[in-house]
Amino acid sequence: MPPKNTTGTAIYYGDLNTSHVLQVFLELRDRASHRMAASLLGTMRQVADDGEFVIKFHFAGLLDDTVGGAGSQHGLSALAAAADAGQKQFIEYLGTLFAHQPFPPGEDRFADTSVLLSLAGEVDGLRSADFDRKLREGTYLTWAGEAIGNFESFGVVGTPVVWRDSEVIPVVKSDGGPAITPQEFLAQLQR
Repeated sequence: MPPKNTTGTAIYYGDLNTSHVLQVFLELRDRASHRMAASLLGTMRQVADDGEFVIKFHFAGLLDDTVGGAGSQHGLSALAAAADAGQKQFIEYLGTLFAHQPFPPGEDRFADTSVLLSLAGEVDGLRSADFDRKLREGTYLTWAGEAIGNFESFGVVGTPVVWRDSEVIPVVKSDGGPAITPQEFLAQLQR
């Protein structure tokens, strides 16, 4: 059974009946995704809360393959368990994971269930016996592996990438550069 608040291999935030969609492509161990989340995740959440967009989050696991480990998959599995708890818990946990992203990327702390549980404790209403059991038992590891495996079907070759409906919105200023500002992002959404 897939996690709640998912459609296919995406975790969504907001109302699926909203007429516009933000497709957000991220990787939990990727530094550029970290910079984008630090700058724009709150703004994305606000436009979804305002009913302007539903956000569909898609997750890659390229660093699991290239530098080794399983932190992207385990982190996504934990996010799926958070989605079961609710959309608010999911988006707050996503922000918490990015705020505590292991660095350098080769450090694989997100593969450690005790780290994921500890960080979940920072999110109001997330830790419960059910959530903890899902992390300890790896309830959504298979789903997370399928979601990561499906990532390349979108034709996206790196992260972060954001689509407004089907239009790409640049969210990082240049290769390895900073994320755009919330004001720049909102201006692009209003076009």
